[in-house]
Amino acid sequence: METLHYQNDRIEIEIAPEPFFTLKKFRDRRSGLNLCGSGPQEITADRKLLDEISFLGMEEQNNEILLNYRVGDIRLERHLFFYRTAGAFRYYDVFSTENDHAAMYYSTLLNLVLETEAGQAECVDFFSSTDHSNHRLLRRQARPGKNVGGYFLTDRLFIYKEAPMPDSRPIKGEYDFLWIPGEGRLEMVGLGFDNLRRGEKRRAYGVVVGLRDDFGLQRYQRERYGRPDRMEVLANSWPALHLDVTEPVIMRELELAAESGVSTVFIDDGYFSEFMGEIDTKKFPARFTALAARAAELGVELGLWANPLGLDIRHPKMLLWDGTEERDFMLDPPKWNWLARTNDFQQTELQGGAGAERSYSPVELLEPECFRFMKDKFTGYYREFGIRRFKFDLYQLTAFNTQRGDAQLHYEAYRRLLEELQQEIPGLVISMDITRRNRPGFDFGLDFGRLFLENRDRNYPDHRYYHPYMALGNFHQTAQFVPAHRIELEMMPQAAEYSVNYIAGTTVFATPLYWGLLADTSPQRRAELKTFFEQTAALREQWKNCLVLPIGEVPRKGNWSAVLAREPEGARGWLGVYRHGAEQQSCAFDPAGMKVRKKLLGSGEFRPENERTVFSEHDAYAFSLYELADC
Repeated sequence: METLHYQNDRIEIEIAPEPFFTLKKFRDRRSGLNLCGSGPQEITADRKLLDEISFLGMEEQNNEILLNYRVGDIRLERHLFFYRTAGAFRYYDVFSTENDHAAMYYSTLLNLVLETEAGQAECVDFFSSTDHSNHRLLRRQARPGKNVGGYFLTDRLFIYKEAPMPDSRPIKGEYDFLWIPGEGRLEMVGLGFDNLRRGEKRRAYGVVVGLRDDFGLQRYQRERYGRPDRMEVLANSWPALHLDVTEPVIMRELELAAESGVSTVFIDDGYFSEFMGEIDTKKFPARFTALAARAAELGVELGLWANPLGLDIRHPKMLLWDGTEERDFMLDPPKWNWLARTNDFQQTELQGGAGAERSYSPVELLEPECFRFMKDKFTGYYREFGIRRFKFDLYQLTAFNTQRGDAQLHYEAYRRLLEELQQEIPGLVISMDITRRNRPGFDFGLDFGRLFLENRDRNYPDHRYYHPYMALGNFHQTAQFVPAHRIELEMMPQAAEYSVNYIAGTTVFATPLYWGLLADTSPQRRAELKTFFEQTAALREQWKNCLVLPIGEVPRKGNWSAVLAREPEGARGWLGVYRHGAEQQSCAFDPAGMKVRKKLLGSGEFRPENERTVFSEHDAYAFSLYELADC
């Protein structure tokens, strides 16, 4: 077969599909340099290298190319994607087999051979559990040999292992990249799964190779993940109410949301009679009917908290003892219920316990009846109440090493659940809570919604105590590798020592999340909040199509920071400038070679100085927004 050839304004790619996928050319069209190719990809199983490879053909399906191979007795489907506006390509593999195999984890995903000097190569990791630290972005110089991370960066290329970050993978490996600088060779390893059994289809982690120059990663993400239909402002009452949500309180929050510029109000945990059971009609006498009707009248979206992988242990399908001991296990294998069990026949995890007011365990999503139950629950909320916004919390996958398969199989089943929900609920957006435990949100979470980034409020006397610059610091680290509008960032206008303009300004490039009861903020500050989001609404709609990147230092008390949003063509841009209690009243930034045209918001001032622009703020904690133009 002839080579596959693809090019756009940024890149020229040439791939030889047979005998096995080989990257022949990855040429940067602006510099004219061919940056890399690929070498042999080693797939191993049962302590053997599978080297009998044959190409079975190619299909084109919508926006992807499907390349089919046979590797020994394994069928490998490579799903390949090119992009119109980004200098990148992506693929992931799906494996199936005629015979059972083991010891496959450290097979190669990519064997990249650099054609130019790598420059300062580095690995990027990200500690996912935000409850535990405000300093989670880990960038290290790449070492010869084994390296851990999600990204491998050279001065010209980004190489992304499309997977949960290492700390939150269902099955954890020891390394992700093998770097041999003397040969200019980089191997990405770790399929995600170790065993492949007859009758299974296993999806391996994905591979992305792209240009770094000129916002290359942001250009890829812009096309890969798309843009939302509209930019939202969210509100969630959890820090104020915890489990004490009721219909009158949420009804009041809907009214206040319309007064405050908030577009979506979430009902958080505590609305059911039993965990993930029916709606508690003592708390919600009309269930969600009256709330949904009033939300529609106000033009406010109703959102709902849920645990998609948990169920009350009192549910009849979740009994630990279900008569299985009455059978001869070897002669009459029992039909297990929905409770996810370990190989020791116990719950994979138990929250609460027998006799507790609130107790639940994970469900066995690999049981078809259980899968349908969970799917029907969420589609039912949409059909009956029009709910298209869900916050998924409390799930974690490390515990799912069960009789029904390993943790990675449950990860794949969870992805399948989300894919089917996406097909049946138009406009579905899932807020993936990544605040704690092994929650693999940085991978497929971006395909289905946004990252619920942090739990910070004023009930904690530690690193979780909310300050606006703290939330912006978490955004600054995350937005370097996650699309800005897919980050839900806390704001607490209740914190009266900061201006509403500064508090709201820290969230304006992300998806703002009012954290607490709207009723706990004064009418004056709620009015200021509404004015702020009315003034920035049209801009935020433009920013969802822009390339957004934090610049300067990570925000902290006592410094300055900035966020840049630039149109892909570079004609216009915007710069948000923040003073976080710094002693200096001025700070210089280089807005990617663009010129400041005018101030749009805030009380700051600016002046050009050499090749940079100096920004000034009189207030110690302040935010100003500026419009930029190409020089």
